[in-house]
Amino acid sequence: MFVESPTEQTTAVTDLILSLQAVGAIWLMNKSLVRRPVWTELWTWLFSLLSAASLLGAISHGITLHPSVDSAIWIVVYLTLGMMMALFLIAAVTMHWNPDLGKRCLPYGMVIAFTFFLVTQFWSDSFLLFVIYEAISMLLALILYLSCVWIRKEKGAGYLAAGVFVGIVAAALDTQSSIRLTFIWTFNNHGVFHLVQMISLLLLTLGVCSTHQAVAERQCRSAINNSAGA
Repeated sequence: MFVESPTEQTTAVTDLILSLQAVGAIWLMNKSLVRRPVWTELWTWLFSLLSAASLLGAISHGITLHPSVDSAIWIVVYLTLGMMMALFLIAAVTMHWNPDLGKRCLPYGMVIAFTFFLVTQFWSDSFLLFVIYEAISMLLALILYLSCVWIRKEKGAGYLAAGVFVGIVAAALDTQSSIRLTFIWTFNNHGVFHLVQMISLLLLTLGVCSTHQAVAERQCRSAINNSAGA
């Protein structure tokens, strides 16, 4: 049975929209003929994990489940979210430095993600814990992307920095349990969190796609120069 709470219903629907939006981001990114080793794979996994976590969240918030089933879903959600945020930070490291460093950071990122997961299982499973973990990861990523904007003038970094900033705002809003927004439907703090996350995800998608376009442009200029040289 579907839940009767209006705010739980809107939270479930916005979670489902986020899941579909993440799938769309994967499609747009991989539609490009240009692939960036490590970078493309990181974002494909990241968007996939976001889609899976959002879909599970939609099921948990939108359907009345047996407590044991709901608990099992959130075990998977926390593991998925922990891995997603680790990859998010590693993607920023990859852009700021290089893909090789990003690859070397992967094992450490997975250790951090699994540590977060263990904390949610043995200490506290409060969603606030994820919001704090997300905020720290995104703040570090924001610093790295802003550096790419100001110092290296990397194409797409501006969108990525904006997306990260909006994501931090979303995390801050989710900590305010008193938030209620009524626009046709009623949204609680989790629903508002998802709405703002949609904007963040759109900006991140634009940023990732822009980096692929930049690579295509560099390859085109290189081919022209080589042709002229010949």
